[in-house]
Amino acid sequence: MKKGLKILCLIVALIAVFLLGWRLMPRVWPGIKEAIVYPVFPQMRPAAAPAPTQEPYVPKSSAAFGDPVGETDSLIYYFYKDYCPWCRELEPLTAGLPRQIILPDGTASAVKLVCLNKVEEPMLQVITDYYEKYEIPEEQQYVPAMVIGDKYLFAGEEIVPGLLEALTAGDGLKTPLLDGNERVK
Repeated sequence: MKKGLKILCLIVALIAVFLLGWRLMPRVWPGIKEAIVYPVFPQMRPAAAPAPTQEPYVPKSSAAFGDPVGETDSLIYYFYKDYCPWCRELEPLTAGLPRQIILPDGTASAVKLVCLNKVEEPMLQVITDYYEKYEIPEEQQYVPAMVIGDKYLFAGEEIVPGLLEALTAGDGLKTPLLDGNERVK
């Protein structure tokens, strides 16, 4: 585009802005910048803002891997990845788990949520061993997943309805212990 035409376009834009009045300016100016100013003067376009970085997701465990588990403790293993958006969506569920539940037989049971990050090497091996031992299908060897009792709940569609049902039924007492945890009396 010739320099004279560029200047003419800018003058027309300024006259249009003046004629529209200052009241319409905030609503009209972004369109004018995109349609006239930036094509004519591309160096005026602001640099794109860097994408915001998201903090890694770390669910709140109520027990650590390797902690002893009591005979009446309801144990849940949660397999996750720190960058998984579907794991992050389960945060209200994991954060809202009760500290203690009353089982159908009247026993008070502490709820122990042990979170295992599949990105960390020692935990990846523990999770892989679980998959092999319990023959978890390859298409379900992803996150998020939870183990409670003999149930392997995969993805939110199974976890959300199945976790609390299994927990209140007492299935957490029968959760198989992974290497690093042991039941104590």
